[in-house]
Amino acid sequence: MRVRGRTIGGLLLVVVLAAGCGDDGGTSSDPAPAASTATGTDGTDGTGRTDGDPGDEVTLPVFCDLVSADQLTAAVGAAVTTSTGPFDGCEFDQEDPRALSGSLGAVDVAAGGGYEAYQSGSQGAMDEPVRHDIDGLGDAAYVDIGTVAGGANLQVGGGVLVGDVVYTLNLAQGTGMSEDELVAISEQLLRLMVDAT
Repeated sequence: MRVRGRTIGGLLLVVVLAAGCGDDGGTSSDPAPAASTATGTDGTDGTGRTDGDPGDEVTLPVFCDLVSADQLTAAVGAAVTTSTGPFDGCEFDQEDPRALSGSLGAVDVAAGGGYEAYQSGSQGAMDEPVRHDIDGLGDAAYVDIGTVAGGANLQVGGGVLVGDVVYTLNLAQGTGMSEDELVAISEQLLRLMVDAT
């Protein structure tokens, strides 16, 4: 039986989002309206909030509306196709189902435990993950790289913090890509998301 890379990427996303649940019974994965996030030039604080109050509704970016398949192809180094997935995530994959695939998304972490809680969820989804902090991108950025559910191939979960929003990245592959290759591609994808908003 063949398992597409999106299955692993989807599993990572679900675990990370579940880790962002607050004690108030809500989760950071509640769907938000599909629209581009504010950049701060329109009277908001850069996260789509009007006064920075975590209780205000935030407008999250929809990355399939902001980045093209050609831009993703350049970052990944291979031709990809895109589609909008759950929670307005931008999913991409290649013709070979074992090749690198992934998703770009956004999560408001203000009410879900914050950036550190999101990072813990990312690590909790993997077997012995290795953390790579990425300097000079957003307010903070990282990728965790490790195997999932005892698999043989490395997978990626990460994000970049912009205000109270984490631009999320999940990558899955079944072709034996190295940790260094995955870090380099992840950094390009995270930078692409920041540049697009």
